[in-house]
Order: sequence, then structure tokens, then C-alpha cells
Amino acid sequence: MTQANPSAHTPLLHALSEAALSLSAEKSWAEISLVRLCQAAGQSLATCADAGITRHSVADYLDQMLDRAMLEAVADLEADAPSRDQVFDIVMARFDAMQDQRAAWASILQADTEEPAAALARAARRVRTAAWALEAVGVSTTSLKSMARVMGLARRLRKIESLWLIDDADLSKTMAGLDQTLRESEAWLARGEKVADFLKAAASRRKRSTTADAHSPEDRPA
Repeated sequence: MTQANPSAHTPLLHALSEAALSLSAEKSWAEISLVRLCQAAGQSLATCADAGITRHSVADYLDQMLDRAMLEAVADLEADAPSRDQVFDIVMARFDAMQDQRAAWASILQADTEEPAAALARAARRVRTAAWALEAVGVSTTSLKSMARVMGLARRLRKIESLWLIDDADLSKTMAGLDQTLRESEAWLARGEKVADFLKAAASRRKRSTTADAHSPEDRPA
């Protein structure tokens, strides 16, 4: 059977994702099979197989919906605001979107502890989310140095998700935790950049020293 790119089947993925949110609001995402998703969405398992769609495809599409909500919030950002404040605002837009389907998303996130493969897949998706968040506020993610920012934010998103799971309706814990972790991230990056500059300068000095030694006159034989 030929497998197609799941992203080429957006209507099908959308139907399955809506079914996933509905079912996850009632039971653990870990207990919901692809067959059950297909039944709830009025689709056949064969159609999903032809499209190359799996439960992980549906989970990935759900995350893309949250990323879209986050990126749509860029239009409401204050252009002159510090990048940390802008990141805070758009990441909170993502959690606001989760809050609209709180029972379902709590089920999906908590199921990660029961499915190691799902937890690894979500970790990879957090990296994608972090990269989009930084790009959205004008922070390039293409350089080696910028990867530290991406990985750092991705790791912190996991911590904030844990806070969100125990938060109240006003999301005060989530906002406070996100603000604190972004400030800590700035301090950590500043220290990291100083270390990187020091190592770069040391490497440059060693290179100059090696070059000078290579061009120095050798002792004449007696």
C-alpha cells in the first residue's frame, strides 16, 4: 500500500483531531485507538491507512493547531516590546487555546507518562514550537548559537505544561512560571554567550600561536 504525506490530507486530519479532542475529554488519550478515532470521525481505517495517518499523525496535527493559535497572536504584539515579553504573549496564546479544550488537553498531556513513544514525539514537537515562537518575534533560529535558545525554550515549555495541568482557571501559575522561566533563560543565555566568546577568543589565540611557531626559523645545525 502506497503511503502518502499525511499533511496532504488536512480535511481528514481535521476530522480525526476533532474526534480526538471530543473523546479525550471523556477518557485518557492513551486508551483511544485509531479505530475508535475513525469511528467517531465517520471515517474508515482503510482511508487513514491509504493516507499514511496514525495516532501520532493526529497528535502532531493537534499540536500544529496550537502552534497556529500561537502564531496568529503575533498580529496583536506590540512592535516595540522586548522580545521576552513578545515570547510570553504568544506562548500564553498557545496555553489559552489549550484552556478552551482543557479536559482533552489534560488527558493528552498526562497520557505521555503512559506512552514513552508519545512522550518522545511530544518532546520533538516542543522543539518545533519553540523555534516557531522565537522566529515569530524576530529571533533567528538558524545559527548554532540560536539552537541553545530553541532547546532551552523547548525544555521550559515542558515545565510550564506541568504547571498548566495544576493551574486554576485564571492561569496565574502558568503565567508566573512562564515569566520566571523566560527571565532565567535570558540570564542563562547571557552567561552562555560570555563563555562562548571566551572559548572563541582562546581558540583564536591558540591558532595564532601555532601559526607563529610554524613560521619561526629553525635552529641551525652545529
